[in-house]
Amino acid sequence: SLCPSVPSPFVLDEFKRKYSNEDTLSVALPHFWEHFDPQGWSLWYCQYRYPEELSQTFMSCNLITGEPSSSSSSSS
Repeated sequence: SLCPSVPSPFVLDEFKRKYSNEDTLSVALPHFWEHFDPQGWSLWYCQYRYPEELSQTFMSCNLITGEPSSSSSSSS
């Protein structure tokens, strides 16, 4: 959650179980949108500058786990 002192009703582990064990389109995504708490969590959309370098899933996963730096939001 964005503010640790105010617990969010969105349980990330519950969504991860749905995503891992159920069909993504028919079960996991509807569950996500039904339970997502925009007051306690945020979503980010990113585009990679060199997507051809992400030929394996783990390559993009490794990039996603870090925080975006201030330079990544520049228009250069």
